[in-house]
Amino acid sequence: MKSRGKLLLLGLVFVLLLGIFLEAYGGKEEVLKISTGESQEFFEFLNPDERTDGEYYTLVDEEGNAIMKTARYLHEGDSFIGGDNRFFEVFKVEDNLAYARQVDSSPALGPSLAPLTKGISRFLPFEFPVIFQGDEEKDRTIGIYHSHGAESYVPSDGSESIPEGGGVLKVGETFASRLEQEGVEVIHSQETHVPHDSGAYLRSRRTAEELLKENPDAVFDLHRDAVPPQEYLAEIDGEERVQITLVVGRQNQNSGNNQDFAEGLKQVADEKHPNLIRGILMAKGNYNQDMNPRKLLLEVGTHENSREDAEESIDLFAEVATTYLYDTGAGDEQRGALPDSPSGAGGIAFGRVIGLIFLALLAAAAFLLISTGSFEELKAKVKNFAQREFSKQPESDPDKDKGE
Repeated sequence: MKSRGKLLLLGLVFVLLLGIFLEAYGGKEEVLKISTGESQEFFEFLNPDERTDGEYYTLVDEEGNAIMKTARYLHEGDSFIGGDNRFFEVFKVEDNLAYARQVDSSPALGPSLAPLTKGISRFLPFEFPVIFQGDEEKDRTIGIYHSHGAESYVPSDGSESIPEGGGVLKVGETFASRLEQEGVEVIHSQETHVPHDSGAYLRSRRTAEELLKENPDAVFDLHRDAVPPQEYLAEIDGEERVQITLVVGRQNQNSGNNQDFAEGLKQVADEKHPNLIRGILMAKGNYNQDMNPRKLLLEVGTHENSREDAEESIDLFAEVATTYLYDTGAGDEQRGALPDSPSGAGGIAFGRVIGLIFLALLAAAAFLLISTGSFEELKAKVKNFAQREFSKQPESDPDKDKGE
């Protein structure tokens, strides 16, 4: 009878956790197939693509003032850290307008990141990544690929999309070349993953898996936006240059670490090349960032900027990336080192396991409380159980008894 009760309790806990997991990721049964790469539908759900109708979203504050424009789909709960480090959270989307309210600032970078920590999905694992804990002897390595490798720059390439390989690949080449000049080994995939749709992230996931086998210090997925050209133009180092947007997918267990990485890069960029980083967009999606805590999507300019200008800016960003990842600055530790602690990137899997244990304990406590009918009865049952289990006399030795 006791065993049957324990099995029932374990079964209820399992069902509860499975239900929370599925709800956190949209209630899709396909989540169970994610490790086998069988579900394009689920990936399209997690990676809403950019608009292809020539339209775009304008993010506005509560007074209607424009904050920024993007061709990426915006949803309630998305957020944006602007170039001035103001933090905005989307609370309503109507047609092509996304309304956002400013969130209080924090001492670190400026905005408070507390709103992103809401939700049970922060405790749940999408998958447990193997995270490299660096050492001084490890070679510097960075991975680059393009989920939408057909993207191009109209003024330079003559078209906004070239299926056999767009201008964004050349921007990636410039990025790789500058990183190599900085003493970094670069793994650059020029696979296009066409067609340009949300299923491209499923196809590019296999590319990312290959890159991660080389244990890179960071991985960047290079794109370009599709908004008017002035949206990405600003004075940088005394000249009008193309800006870069850092995009974090907020539907993955690494989102907090990916965001920390983006913030760190922005902080260095603000010091070295102010205005280079247009902002950090935390968008609904996964973008394969569940695979690594230092994996970002970059929007390098827009389709109506020139490719040459985009290449100049990615050259500056390469300096930013190497400074953040490898320079020690005034201290003894790398600015971008991954801390080996439950609160750092090295403790991602540990933290999710602790979260699962916590949820299981809550479920067990709730089940016992419901079954007993009252808190006092629950305490009495627990007390009786403890006395019965831990106050048992040791069983007698049959041979010893015979000898006596």
